[in-house]
Amino acid sequence: MDNYHIYLYLAMFVSSGIGFFLGAGKYLKPRKPLYASMIVLGAGCITIGRAYSLLRLITGLEIEGIFHVGMLGTVGAFAFFFSANFGQIDSLVDDGSKQFLKYRFISLIGIAAAAVIYIFILFSPATAAEKVTDAVVFVTIAASSYFHIKHILIPDVDYGVVRCLRSYNACALSYGVLCMLETMAAANGFTAFMVTVCLLQCAVSLLIVPVMDMGVRKWSK
Repeated sequence: MDNYHIYLYLAMFVSSGIGFFLGAGKYLKPRKPLYASMIVLGAGCITIGRAYSLLRLITGLEIEGIFHVGMLGTVGAFAFFFSANFGQIDSLVDDGSKQFLKYRFISLIGIAAAAVIYIFILFSPATAAEKVTDAVVFVTIAASSYFHIKHILIPDVDYGVVRCLRSYNACALSYGVLCMLETMAAANGFTAFMVTVCLLQCAVSLLIVPVMDMGVRKWSK
């Protein structure tokens, strides 16, 4: 593995770690909003996953073409993001009526996009194990993306909960797309494209928690 991979994963670890520790100091305490705590924990999963991958690279082990624990960091992150939006928050904006049917339909774009990107992995030179593992990652991101898109587009409710969190949902959605593009690029050996995508991930992962924090503070006023 080339040295640039180490520097790339170091940058992704540091950027996600900064976001996580900023949020952990504020929200991983008793009597803090559960929604915010789950987003911070999701950022923590990103940091742990990147740290594991970085350590594998430093010790001369591979991270491509195999399953490794670092991939579960991405799965865990989007499981937290999905859980935060699913349930109480979603029920505030969507009562299941026909009035909001168009927003539920449009939000399927996230799932469709994940399926399209995965096709490029399915027909790539990647190993069978890598394709199966990537499928699990994509399913988690797709499920989370459905609610991110929905909460970006759906009309606001009392107290401005949805409006305040739209910027966060846009950040989380962008990070999910970038993760899928990173995975697709790695599977196909698109090195330059992967580097670009990973650098963009650094910026977005750094923003997720601070942007969420601004939104939560606005709705809490």
